Amino acid sequence: MAGTATLRVIAFQIARFIEKKGYKATIAPSEGSEFGYWYADRKTLKADFSFKYAAYHAGLGNFGLNHLLITKDFGPKVRMTSILTDAPLDGEKNTRLPFINDACSTCMKCIKACPAGALSAERVIYKEKCAEYMFNVLGGLRCGLCIKVCPLNRF
Repeated sequence: MAGTATLRVIAFQIARFIEKKGYKATIAPSEGSEFGYWYADRKTLKADFSFKYAAYHAGLGNFGLNHLLITKDFGPKVRMTSILTDAPLDGEKNTRLPFINDACSTCMKCIKACPAGALSAERVIYKEKCAEYMFNVLGGLRCGLCIKVCPLNRF
């Protein structure tokens, strides 16, 4: 909770900095629940804006079978926030990573560890099973076992 709130404060400060430079900027709400409000649909676990897909398209990482962003430096242990802006951004042209991380093809540890049975080797996540477990068993908290067992963890 504190991590997400801290990210929002930092994003807000950066957005204000961008605005002082003459551009429009706003932070995008995350799907987090630290204040008891979910920005995502509680059944599908989808928000209006996906930080993970934006990060993938920016070349920051690709996906695991658990549908989490896998980064080179931190594996699946990342929290994100987003700033929407009309400011021009400099960046290197990068080669698009494969959508699913190559290491995930044979690992299957996240699938075996999922207590809700929400992950499949066919690259499908059954979000309703995940949501059922998260809201009815864990009271709205995330279990995180798919992150914990991932061998791509860097910490």
